[in-house]
Amino acid sequence: MQTLQRPLRRIHAARRGQRWAAVVAAVALLFLPGCGTVEPQPLRFDPAPWRDGETSLYRITDRNGREAGTVRYALQQTGDDGWMMARETAAQGTQETLAVHMAGEGFRPRTSLVVRTEEGVTERLSAIYDGAQVDLEMTNKRNITTVERMNVPSDVRDQWSLFMVARALPLATGYSTRLNVFSPIIGRQSRVTLTVAKPVQVDVPAGSFETWPVTLDLGDMKSELWIGVEPPHPLVKYVDGANQGAFELAEFLPAP
Repeated sequence: MQTLQRPLRRIHAARRGQRWAAVVAAVALLFLPGCGTVEPQPLRFDPAPWRDGETSLYRITDRNGREAGTVRYALQQTGDDGWMMARETAAQGTQETLAVHMAGEGFRPRTSLVVRTEEGVTERLSAIYDGAQVDLEMTNKRNITTVERMNVPSDVRDQWSLFMVARALPLATGYSTRLNVFSPIIGRQSRVTLTVAKPVQVDVPAGSFETWPVTLDLGDMKSELWIGVEPPHPLVKYVDGANQGAFELAEFLPAP
């Protein structure tokens, strides 16, 4: 009997060891990127990866993949050590110009202005940020101007600039953070969770790029960005969560 008990004890011990190893492995999986919940990190920006004068041109496609227009971004340094992000959009008969003036460190907005012309009629919306408040002035198609003051978190970013300033985050597989963003066009502040997946190769009209897939989760909607792994980390592709329209990089000029 004693000779049988020793092998049985060894077998039971081995099985307990296997079960323990399986439990440890299962717990470890919870902390791998893409498995379980990733704990967001405190928001921190690296220095701007772009240079003064950078421009990028994108082809716009609708949810069915049909070409719908173009959008061009330009980034210029301002005399107050800040940045001006300008965007020009021509799509489906609409012309739109957008400018967001941001601080050089942290990219908090100072002002934003959008002017949209459709069928010869122009609308205009401006936002002036001052700490925990933003002053909005809108002139509609009937040339009626309204003003409004709204309270926002003091660390808010302008939603129109989010696609570009995301390039300055310390992106890596499994990285996640949260940002407060404000959309002047609808006057709404949102809490956005940004999460990065493993690098993937993306083909766009400008070529093939290794990119970080980035999810922007607004709670009721998710949009997707693909940001180049190699500096200066260009925005390669964007898919809008609301209408499934897409921007695809057609031309990239790092600086003149």
